[in-house]
Amino acid sequence: MKNLICVCVIMFLAFQTPVYAQSPHLSADSITKLLCKKWELDYAIFQGNKIDYPSSKPKVYVEFYKEGTFLMSGDEPGGIEKGSWEYDAAKGTISMILTKEKDRKEILYLTKDQFAIFSDDPARDPNHPERVALKAKVYFKVKKK
Repeated sequence: MKNLICVCVIMFLAFQTPVYAQSPHLSADSITKLLCKKWELDYAIFQGNKIDYPSSKPKVYVEFYKEGTFLMSGDEPGGIEKGSWEYDAAKGTISMILTKEKDRKEILYLTKDQFAIFSDDPARDPNHPERVALKAKVYFKVKKK
């Protein structure tokens, strides 16, 4: 039960906190090819333990578009977040900027099948006791059609 709560919290926090990224220096076209597809939340690494996302929970997706935007959505209605993404070839970083919160996150790891971000949340919302301080790597996999 504790793991289930942690996964749910991680899901919401993954796009609530800053992330630190390091990406190999690739061409903008290569990054676009790797990134621009629909991704599904897969699992997280929390305190050194892998926590699979429960199949009983609503799916969480991120879909990147070539024009530099993305949508984060889920199987539950009303949960769509819009944002933009950019690649800094000089630094080798890919940033995600959520439109609503103006939060900037960077992709830590990107391959043709998976990407990861790092969530470091100090649990700053006292109105939600289920929010605890977390440090987790959150992984997404390519959504199967």
